[in-house]
Amino acid sequence: MVPIISVHVQYRHVHLSSSDREALFGTQTLQKLSEVPHRGQHVCPQTVTVVGPNAVQFERVRVLGPTRDSTQVELSPTEAFALGLDVPVRLSGDLNRTAGCTLVGPEGSVQLKSGVIIPARHLHCSERDAAQLGLTHHQLVTVAPPGRPNDRVELVTVRIHPTFALRLHLTYDEASEFWLETGDQVVIL
Repeated sequence: MVPIISVHVQYRHVHLSSSDREALFGTQTLQKLSEVPHRGQHVCPQTVTVVGPNAVQFERVRVLGPTRDSTQVELSPTEAFALGLDVPVRLSGDLNRTAGCTLVGPEGSVQLKSGVIIPARHLHCSERDAAQLGLTHHQLVTVAPPGRPNDRVELVTVRIHPTFALRLHLTYDEASEFWLETGDQVVIL
C-alpha cells in the first residue's frame, strides 16, 4: 500500500532567538496559541512586522515557538520580491549567506543581517515513518497527488526527526503552482 502524505502550505512566519524575542517583546513570554503537528512546536499569538529595504512591510507575521538559537524568517518568493529582498531557497536552519530585514515588535525592533529564507520544499518525516518508507535524511524524492502522476513535485528534501509528523511542506507560491492546498494528499513516486 502506498502511504498517503498530507500537504501543509507554509505561510510567512518567524522563529525567534531568545535575545531577539526580548528585544521585540520585552518581558512578555511567547504564549501557545495552538500546536503544530511536530511535537514541541507551536503557533504563538504574538506577531511581528517584517520590513524590507524598500520600506514595504508585512504586518502581523506569526511567531512560532519555542525560541531557537538563531532568528529565522520564512517567506514565499513573491513575498521576498515584494519586500525587495534577494532571498535564497534553503532548508530550515541553513542561514549562511542569507538575506536580512528589520523585525518590529511591540517593545522594539531588530535589524537582522541574515536569517531570511525561502524554505525549500520538504517532507517532514519521523524516524519510524522514514524506516517504513525506506527514506533517508536529505534524500530527494518526487511526489504527486494520487491519480495525477503528471503533476509531479520534484526535488523534495526529506527531513527526518523523531518529533516530525509526516507532512509535505510547500510555500504558498509552490502550492499555487501545483494546485495544492493544506489538507490535500500526495504520494511518493
